[in-house]
Amino acid sequence: MSITVEQLTHVYNSGLAYETKALDEVSFSVESGEFVAIIGHTGSGKSTLIQHLNGILKPTSGTIRIGETEITDKKTKMVDVRKRVGLVFQYPEYQLFEETVQEDVAFGPKNLGLEKDEIDARVRRSLSLVGLDYEQFAQRSPFELSGGQKRRVAIAGVIAMEPELLILDEPTAGLDPGSHLEVLDMVTSIRERTGCTVILVSHNMNDVAQMADRIFIMDSGRIVRSGPPREVFKERDYLKSIGLGLPQAAEVAAVLEEAGMPAAGVLVSSQELVTYLTAQLGGAATQGEAER
Repeated sequence: MSITVEQLTHVYNSGLAYETKALDEVSFSVESGEFVAIIGHTGSGKSTLIQHLNGILKPTSGTIRIGETEITDKKTKMVDVRKRVGLVFQYPEYQLFEETVQEDVAFGPKNLGLEKDEIDARVRRSLSLVGLDYEQFAQRSPFELSGGQKRRVAIAGVIAMEPELLILDEPTAGLDPGSHLEVLDMVTSIRERTGCTVILVSHNMNDVAQMADRIFIMDSGRIVRSGPPREVFKERDYLKSIGLGLPQAAEVAAVLEEAGMPAAGVLVSSQELVTYLTAQLGGAATQGEAER
């Protein structure tokens, strides 16, 4: 499902002494099936922006089109929009409340008025998509699960609505390294198996560099840069000026270049860094053998 945002502005506390412009004439588009990451320092407007995409917040001005629906039109029923747009908040496990995993994941589909068989089918599909076995987890209390498992259940509850657009706000926040990787693999699997459009908000440059088709950089309520990861992360000095860094592989390559090694370009993964180092060390070894 495609997204078109034009001149989106949002002002908090309008007309008051502490009025704040959180979004300032933001415009962008996302193609159907695309994976877009949004990065920016705390307070740059990321969370405010994504909360407009399923109508939680209403814009001060501007328009938002989700597919063929202009959700900023007063005639648009937001319940219909939220069937198509799934928003996973940071720490979504705090919103778990039912006695069993099955009941929690089924909550959204029940509110859609679906038949019991369809609800059960959606619960099974959703748990499968997040990597949880239905027979093992369905009747367990969500509050007895590990932190990573709770988050998977919470995300399954959003997936059970079968959204065409999935928005994730820092989905790995607070997780240990193992659970962090599991959640990223889960997001990749959901996208591949459902074909949904994904918007990921993250502070983790490694994650967005490896997963996103395009990256939007936000600063002071505006999108100030956008493009593929390699293009965005070329601007090291600019990113540093607005409080952002590079993926670890790119940071290491930059340090090595400053130490005299040949330019590596923009590296976005540890595997690319290993390949680069192997090529350089192999070349050095060959030169050394020739000199001997």
